[in-house]
This record gives sequence, C-alpha cells and structure tokens, in this order.
Amino acid sequence: YCGVLKRLRSGALGGEMDRLAEHFFALGYKRASAKIYLSRIARFSQFAATRCGRMPIHQDVVDSYLCTFTTDSPRIGAASALGHARRVAPERFIASAAQGR
Repeated sequence: YCGVLKRLRSGALGGEMDRLAEHFFALGYKRASAKIYLSRIARFSQFAATRCGRMPIHQDVVDSYLCTFTTDSPRIGAASALGHARRVAPERFIASAAQGR
C-alpha cells in the first residue's frame, strides 16, 4: 500500500492526486471507478515526469503518451482520465495553440 501511495504522489501530477480523488468522489464515482481513473492518471504522471519533471505539461507530452497505446480502448480510457486531470488542475497543463483558438 505504501508503494501505491508513493507512486500516486510522485510524478508530474503527484501533488494533485488528493484534489483529483476529491473530484471523483464529488462527482459520485464509486470507489473502484475512482481508483481506476487515479491509476490511469498516475501512469501518465510518471510518463510526464520523465519528459518535463514538475514543469507544466505540454500537449506534445499528452499526445506522445496517448500514442503509446496500440489499441483504442486503453487510449480512450487514458484520454478520459486526462480530461479530468485537465479540469481539476488546468495550471499543470500548457494549452496548445489549437486549443487556445
């Protein structure tokens, strides 16, 4: 359990995990569903940390991560989880020029 918490709290979004957990519970997500989303975000957080550390995450990093999935279902799940992360912690992401239009 300590290893899981350490993994959740490390990475580029580690400092946001408590806010993200509160977000899922406030939306009425069941515990098991919230854990799946948090796990997906934690995996991305580790990936992003190797590319940008604690700096804001650029869209290129998100796109690179999503391209690591070879099938649609996990890619869609990851994209959905990252959508929640963007809503909860928008300051951790840098919008691309296309998003700002």
